[in-house]
Amino acid sequence: MEILSGVEIVSFDAGAGRAVEAFGSAGVSAQALFRGETVAVTVLRVAAGGEIGRHPAPVDQLLVVVEGHGFVRGGDGEAEAVRAGQAVVWRAGEEHVTRAVEDITAVAIEMA
Repeated sequence: MEILSGVEIVSFDAGAGRAVEAFGSAGVSAQALFRGETVAVTVLRVAAGGEIGRHPAPVDQLLVVVEGHGFVRGGDGEAEAVRAGQAVVWRAGEEHVTRAVEDITAVAIEMA
């Protein structure tokens, strides 16, 4: 993080972030960009063939895919294709999975 002229610049280049293995996740990294009282913003990267394992959303979430494509599945529903330029809404308590066909970079916004 760098602060210039009162502007806070946060870098989220590839390679930044921590590995995520919770819920059987594989090929996933996460980097927190912002944490506030009612919102959290995280950059998620899912390597091709990797997935964010099935888990319940702790709060309402918006997953904005900015690069790559893959599949998402909520509840007991069928897998739906998702790609860069699309977003997925998960409601608090909804179980969901994200799987990457090609490397995915996404921004997760959690709203309490």
